[in-house]
Amino acid sequence: MKPWLLGLMLSGLAAGRAGAGLPAEVTVTSPTRLEIITNGRPGGTIGLRAGESLSIVTTEGDFLVVRYRNLNGRVPAAHTNLPPEVEPAPAAPAVVAPPPPAPIVVAPAPVARPGPAPVVAAPERPRPPATAMERSLAGKLVALEGGVLRPAAPARLAGVQFYAIYFSASWCGPCRSFTPELIDAYGKIRPMYPEFEVVLVNRDKSPADMAAYVRDDRMPWPALEWGAIAQTREITRYAGGGIPCLVLVDAGGKVLSDSYRWGRYVGPDAVLDDTWKILRDYRRAHPRPRT
Repeated sequence: MKPWLLGLMLSGLAAGRAGAGLPAEVTVTSPTRLEIITNGRPGGTIGLRAGESLSIVTTEGDFLVVRYRNLNGRVPAAHTNLPPEVEPAPAAPAVVAPPPPAPIVVAPAPVARPGPAPVVAAPERPRPPATAMERSLAGKLVALEGGVLRPAAPARLAGVQFYAIYFSASWCGPCRSFTPELIDAYGKIRPMYPEFEVVLVNRDKSPADMAAYVRDDRMPWPALEWGAIAQTREITRYAGGGIPCLVLVDAGGKVLSDSYRWGRYVGPDAVLDDTWKILRDYRRAHPRPRT
């Protein structure tokens, strides 16, 4: 029984007894035990002898809630002289304390375990030049990009087996006439024979003139960088006595066709004709894999 409930019962003892028709006291008629209630909870028992007087608080089923001396408790009504005509009050419903709140379980923060280290691709190593011509030109070529000349990618020469060295200048009239013809042929040859490349060796008077020539004519091939021309004797040695001069060499630097033959100038068109024939023969001997 709750302490506040017992106190309420004691404070309203007279009214409770009058309402229920209970006497103020009863006498223990046979030895019994008093169940002591302290703070609303059973706190043990004590023995009572017959003849002990008990102050009645109320009835609780087959028990009397009583006060004995300074103790509160209850005894069986059958062990007292409670008149039998007094109808016991129904047992008070048990006051069920609400269950304590469930403890709040705080899950520990997940421990971040290091995952596998990201695979960092190793920087791509430059491919070493594979042929004599590639070694001669490595790091010395520029190409038109965004309207300006920029260093050409070394991979551009990968797999090239035939080089058309083109000696030309913007101030040369015959050069300006032949360059569009070479551009047209280049656009047809390269898709069919990626083993072919043209390299311009400029004969202008300044790097600005060279850049303007490449840009204005929209040359799709790379050019030997202006500052490297004088130092690249293994390339400039193919030059003839005049321009335009076109010289076709293989990857090892061997001359296959030249604008100058036996001291006579035959022009770049003859070399262009030879180029088509040589490339066709090469393809027959080296067919491209079918895709």
